[in-house]
Amino acid sequence: MKGLIITLVLLPLSWICQGQASSGKTFDTNLYSFAKLPILNWRSDQQINDQPAWEGFLLVKAKLNGIYDITGGLQDQETFNVGQIDVWGTDNRKRFAMDLSQTQVRLWSKRKTEKGDFIGYLEGDFWGGNGHFRLRNAWFDYRFVHIGLDWSVFGDKDIWPNVLDWDGPPSGVWRRAPQIKFYHKDSNQWTYEFALENPGAEFQFNEEVAPEITPTYAVMPDLIAAAKKQFGKHYLRLSTIYRHLSYDYAGDNQSVPGYGAALSGYIQTHATKTNALQFQFVAGKGIASYLASFGGRNYDGVPTGNGEIAAIPVFGSWISYEYWFLSHWHCNLVLGLSDFKTDKITNIEIDEPGYLATDTSVKLNHYYLVLNLMYDPTPGLSFGIEYNLGNRDIQYDGTIYTDQGTLQHIDQSRAAQRVSFGVFFDF
Repeated sequence: MKGLIITLVLLPLSWICQGQASSGKTFDTNLYSFAKLPILNWRSDQQINDQPAWEGFLLVKAKLNGIYDITGGLQDQETFNVGQIDVWGTDNRKRFAMDLSQTQVRLWSKRKTEKGDFIGYLEGDFWGGNGHFRLRNAWFDYRFVHIGLDWSVFGDKDIWPNVLDWDGPPSGVWRRAPQIKFYHKDSNQWTYEFALENPGAEFQFNEEVAPEITPTYAVMPDLIAAAKKQFGKHYLRLSTIYRHLSYDYAGDNQSVPGYGAALSGYIQTHATKTNALQFQFVAGKGIASYLASFGGRNYDGVPTGNGEIAAIPVFGSWISYEYWFLSHWHCNLVLGLSDFKTDKITNIEIDEPGYLATDTSVKLNHYYLVLNLMYDPTPGLSFGIEYNLGNRDIQYDGTIYTDQGTLQHIDQSRAAQRVSFGVFFDF
């Protein structure tokens, strides 16, 4: 990146007291120990194998979200998503805003059966527009089957840097999808997963450049496999994905393959403190919609101009370190980057200025840095302040027709800065 970034983070789950319990995206089948139980909880007096026959809780994870935009034109964005920086824009007006739309409601329950635990989970927030409720997760887990809406198996739901910004590192795999997952855990601390997930190819369609190429229906799910090895308090995880990306060409169903791999891990760097190093690296083709900074931008593939769609190579990575320097004070540093580069495209339109280009490749780079400071005075209450810095750079190489004449290269970039602050309070 062209500058250095530091981020300050807040701990949303301060009442959870094990190492990997950070501001986490969700709960899973294995809960961490509560330092303070939610007010609304229930547990059966009946015991099965020295465990309650059924138990559960309803948790409200309220969040006061505050932002102060310094530069970069993200005034209309509630999250610091580097992919949303308008590199052609010039609006650097300051903005101060607060809301509680990121408040979450989480319902978790477990009951024992003759053949294993049956676990259900429901999670939502009020980020559906105008304070409306939005479903985030809804799944059940029984023995070796996990079905419902959950974080993609291609990502890693067990890692999540302690950041105030809602999206987390924009180079991370933070996609939720309806899924059918099968898994197995063996005695050697290995976990194997295989999942079918709802597809959602995101292509750029252009009626002027390629009018014969149009959207069509998906015909097969995304196929994902993963393996995870636990080493005490540490672990490494490798996941792979294959996608059948469909489109319509002159009335015929066509497709292009998408594929990729992701490596992630968690390392506790102190014997007693939960100082944690977390990381994720992802690479592939036709998988841009799985990365937060590219999701919704239609970057899985683009028309080449010769009647085909080409899947775009993409790479993303982030690394975070959390350091506890006092029992109630901790800070986080997060660094991330993501990029992709297309092959030569026969015809393309550069949307913002409206330039037409031929035989042109596109390269897009995102850089991200966050530093934060957090204070947890008591379980269930956390304060935090955070500095976000990001840069988006886009380059075009080819024959580009502009108002000033024909160019062979355009390089447009812009940086954004934001201060985030907030309070998490759980009940």
